[in-house]
Amino acid sequence: MDDITLKIMVADLAEKLPETFITKVHQMTPYHLLLRLRGGGRGGEQRLLISAAPREPGIHLTSHRYLNPPRPLRFCAYLRHHLQGAKIKTIEKLENDRIVIIRACRRNEEEKQLIIELIGKRGNVLFTRGEEMRIGARMREKGAARRLQAETVYQLPEPLPENHESRPAAIRLQALGIEDLSRLPDDLHNRYDSWFFPLYQKHYGDLESRRLSKALQQYQRRLGKRVKKLKNEQSEKTKHINDNRFGDLLKGELHKLKKGINQVVVTDYYSPTLEKIELRLNPALSPLANMENFYKNAKKAKRGLKLIGTRLRATERELNYARELLFQLDRLSADPERKISDEEQELLELAAAITEKRGNRQPDQSTRKRPKEQNRNHKFRGVERLDGSNGGIIYLGRNVIGNENIYRHLGAPEDLWFHVHNFPGAHILLKPAPGKPECEEEQMQAATLAAVNSKAAGEKVIEVTMTRVKYLRKPKGGRLGQLLLSGPIETLRVINEE
Repeated sequence: MDDITLKIMVADLAEKLPETFITKVHQMTPYHLLLRLRGGGRGGEQRLLISAAPREPGIHLTSHRYLNPPRPLRFCAYLRHHLQGAKIKTIEKLENDRIVIIRACRRNEEEKQLIIELIGKRGNVLFTRGEEMRIGARMREKGAARRLQAETVYQLPEPLPENHESRPAAIRLQALGIEDLSRLPDDLHNRYDSWFFPLYQKHYGDLESRRLSKALQQYQRRLGKRVKKLKNEQSEKTKHINDNRFGDLLKGELHKLKKGINQVVVTDYYSPTLEKIELRLNPALSPLANMENFYKNAKKAKRGLKLIGTRLRATERELNYARELLFQLDRLSADPERKISDEEQELLELAAAITEKRGNRQPDQSTRKRPKEQNRNHKFRGVERLDGSNGGIIYLGRNVIGNENIYRHLGAPEDLWFHVHNFPGAHILLKPAPGKPECEEEQMQAATLAAVNSKAAGEKVIEVTMTRVKYLRKPKGGRLGQLLLSGPIETLRVINEE
């Protein structure tokens, strides 16, 4: 944003922002800050976006939604502690320099300042406090000038030399189709926002999604290695599951054996043919101790196989869930024209919860604050409704939140549930029309919908699992949208004609 455009923007903000309260602070990337404002007699919420990015730095009011990191960045957490609840007093731009100062304070507290430096390629945002404007924190630590050290008094940068050639005036306003600077349109910020948002999405919009997608891929690799290790352990334990039998056979030969032998041939009385088998012994142990070892190994194998089986099932469920989340995040990121929603933000939080080793606790969905219209229709969050070919209703879960709502709120015991076999994909619910018999054509319609909205969409033949909702159950400690099948199933085959 050039000097003239910034001056015009700040002059407009100086009329709109004073007396408003900072209700929330968000930092979407290391370069972008969003202040949510209310009050000041304006009615409703205003969103002030501050960009210190090398590409398109500036400040303006925005109406778009932005994805936030699941956990606030350090600078954001600092601002939340010091600025949330503060009232904006003034906003001003320094003459002949691209530096903007927002002054705010809470009741009975000293004044605090947010200084936005949009100079050169190293733009920065600083938090200062008191009349001395002592620096408390800065958005970008790396590459910051020495004059911006913490706990020092803020100093202005050196002025530009008089012969310095600045950028052409009003570049951004001309790009918005505004030629006459004396007659600015009322929708100035909306025009700038419409121009800025696609560029933000292109360069920074999916940074967090890509980071978490990479983390999910690494998490899947770790789980895959764990599954392989557990299966190897399972195979080793299985070799000793019949050692009780060998102990019994050795017991009948104890009177013939002496310490120091490493093998013995015994008759297998459990075999119909009474065949001879060879048992390997530890020569350092007595025959009695070798017999006890067989019994001990069998007991350990039985107990170990039970524990390994439990861990293996839990690990495979976690692996499948990670694949589901990765599929949904990648699918969203592939659509640059999408509208950012609360559901997508929750997906990021779920992905962070399972990849950042913070245990199995999920975000509390009951206490999450949502808009009133979402609270009234919470059971349809993440769900798309379609009409069936025989008068029924088909519900499609767009993500794990929708999958959970389909199971918990929309499905009746006799309704049909569909999911692609062994691939990540959407949960589909078919509610047949009341009073009508179940229709195979409608079932194939639901199965096709499940196939199209899955990772197997490109396969020639796609197997889709169909079962009743009453045969679904949540695993103990299961995550959002995680289900187990506990009854009879049918398999429908969808032929991909493309």
